Amino acid sequence: MDFRWVGLGVSCLMIGVWLVAFGLPMEEKSIVSVASASIVQLAIGYQIGRYIQMLRQMAYHDSLTGVLVNRRFVARLKQEIDTARRVHSPVTLLFIDLDNFKKYNDRYGHLEGDKLLCSFASLLKSCVRSEDAVGRWGGEEFVVLLPHTDTKRGMAIGERIQKAAREEMGGVTVSIGVASFPLHAADAMQLTEKADTLMYEAKKQKDCMLAATN
Repeated sequence: MDFRWVGLGVSCLMIGVWLVAFGLPMEEKSIVSVASASIVQLAIGYQIGRYIQMLRQMAYHDSLTGVLVNRRFVARLKQEIDTARRVHSPVTLLFIDLDNFKKYNDRYGHLEGDKLLCSFASLLKSCVRSEDAVGRWGGEEFVVLLPHTDTKRGMAIGERIQKAAREEMGGVTVSIGVASFPLHAADAMQLTEKADTLMYEAKKQKDCMLAATN
C-alpha cells in the first residue's frame, strides 16, 4: 500500500463531503477560493501520506542497506510458510555470511565496510526474483527467502550469488547455509535455526555452501 495515494484519496473524499454539504459556490471569487483551498488540501494529504510512507519504509527496511530488517523478514517468512503449508509448496531459506568481513573492516575502515554491505545487498536483490525477499539478519549476515523453491533450486541461486560476489565485488566470498520447508523444518523457527547452523559450518571452510540433508 502506498500511503501517498491514500492521503490524496482521503483529501479528495473530504473535499467531496464539503461540496455535498455546502454545495458549489456561485460567485467567481468564491469558486477561486474553494479551488485554491482544495489544491492546498490535496497537497497536504499527499505530504502526510508521503511522511507515513517514509516512516513505514524506515520501520521495515534496514537503514544502511535498504533490505528488510530482521523482524520484518521473520514476519514475511512466517506468512510464506503458512501459505506453503496450505498449497503444499516448498520454501527455501538461505543464510549468507560475508567471509572475513572483520578483516576487511580492520584493513579498510568501517566506512568502506558499510559500502561493501550496501553493494552486497544490491547484488543479492539482483540475483533473486521479485517475489523473493532479502533481509539483513545482523552485522554481515544476510538472509534470502525463496517461496515456491526447493533445495536444489535454492542451491543454484546460492551458487549464482557466490559467483556474482567473486566476479563483481573484487573476489569477495560468502558462505551459505540452505534449508527448506517442509523437508528440513516444520515451521519458521526451525527453518531459520537449520539454515543458520549450516551457514556457521560453511564459514569454517569459507566460500562454501552447505545444504540440509534431512
